[in-house]
Amino acid sequence: MKRYFASEALLPIGWAQRVLIQVDEHGNIAHVAKDAASEGSQILAGPVLPGMANAHSHAFQRAMAGMAETRSHSEDDFWTWRELMYKFVSRITPEQAFAIARQTYIELLKSG
Repeated sequence: MKRYFASEALLPIGWAQRVLIQVDEHGNIAHVAKDAASEGSQILAGPVLPGMANAHSHAFQRAMAGMAETRSHSEDDFWTWRELMYKFVSRITPEQAFAIARQTYIELLKSG
């Protein structure tokens, strides 16, 4: 099990000092302890924050890749792209949007 030590980390209870983070062989956080010792741990620089969720996602645009990369008319611009995007998104169901997002995030995870 890997051990990481942060002099300061944001935990669900708020900011904590001397935080030990243990990570299992699959990369999952197995244990977190505040007011811990750093022996045998990799020291992390600076304060540590949890990964932030992307609450504003454009994952659905992954499914429309290729639909707007070329101009049909010389007057095409952001606004004609935007119209195509809204037309596309208005035709997909919530279930399809979920499947598109799931595939997008799988690709992100596989890419690191």
